[in-house]
Amino acid sequence: MGALLLAAVFPAGCVTPVPAPNSSLDPQTGATLVVVDQPLVLARDRRDIAVQARDYLTLVAAEIDEAGHRRLIWAAHQWSTIDARTADVRPAANTELLLVADGRDLRFTPLTGQLIADYARNPALRAPQDADVITTIYETDAETLAFVASSHDLTASFPNSFPLPYTLWKDGRPALTRLLSEVGLQR
Repeated sequence: MGALLLAAVFPAGCVTPVPAPNSSLDPQTGATLVVVDQPLVLARDRRDIAVQARDYLTLVAAEIDEAGHRRLIWAAHQWSTIDARTADVRPAANTELLLVADGRDLRFTPLTGQLIADYARNPALRAPQDADVITTIYETDAETLAFVASSHDLTASFPNSFPLPYTLWKDGRPALTRLLSEVGLQR
């Protein structure tokens, strides 16, 4: 009888942790990074090359806190399942990013400089580990992240390099809301 009571009070099994943004200290810059717990992953089929060939765009939202100077960013990781030797289009670094959320164009200009390059290499920004990745950092704001988080339709492209759009493949939009809440910018 006692064991049954204990089983009712303390159910067996693992408790799944509540998803939450990850916070870390960047060892190169000394800045604190607060990063979404799940990225947005968009893909574009490249059936012109092979049946399962895809280009991917992993978008990771984060807050960078440099001694109280806080800013929100997108880390855009471009990668592909296409063998680089046969690819007709190579990802281009530091090019304009266009997100289209519910029909609204959101344009982002790349950030540049040595500090930005250091951030782009930080593993906390969740670049895919098993692919040749081109990472570009873009500044954004809380209103834009909130709009993307609440959008129903989302696509992305790089209009100045290869305009064929990426469509949502793995939905990380709820993580954007958690990030904004974590950094105190949720409205």
